[in-house]
Amino acid sequence: MQVPDLLGIAIGVFSLGLLVAAATIYVWLRFRRKAPPPDGWLTDDMVQQIIDLGVLSERQVPEDALNLEEVAQEEERFWSETWDEPERYWE
Repeated sequence: MQVPDLLGIAIGVFSLGLLVAAATIYVWLRFRRKAPPPDGWLTDDMVQQIIDLGVLSERQVPEDALNLEEVAQEEERFWSETWDEPERYWE
């Protein structure tokens, strides 16, 4: 083997290594964006987005994060409570 052949092989292996490293980082970042945070899925940034825009994108909310039946029951309980009228201090 001549030196130019070895240089070509070294450049090829180095390029392949860079390609594998870039693909690994790309897949890791893509997974990280789709996966909820480990401590809980609702972050302060998400709350701020709800305040600003009123919604979260579907990719930010895990499929099993909300039990819609439980949410409906809690909403029904909330609205069925009776509320005391506020006292009118100025009268």
